[in-house]
Amino acid sequence: MENIKSIIKMPKLKKPPAYKWQELALVIIAGLADGDNKKNSIFKCCKQNAHLAQIAYNDARELGKPYAKYFLKVFNDLVKKTK
Repeated sequence: MENIKSIIKMPKLKKPPAYKWQELALVIIAGLADGDNKKNSIFKCCKQNAHLAQIAYNDARELGKPYAKYFLKVFNDLVKKTK
């Protein structure tokens, strides 16, 4: 009877992200102070161009501005420069 109870109480495993950009978005959301407020925008940026999102995130961390608003500003500037 003890074995059945232990099997039922086993923690459920979380499903890993399907794509690399989703994993990057989760890292960025966790790294930004207000990342939870701008989840959708961060996911959209990572899906659009993961490389530029990584550059924008590194820039935000290095300058000591770990906020979603600054991340999005840098990302949009990078996108405009590449077009």
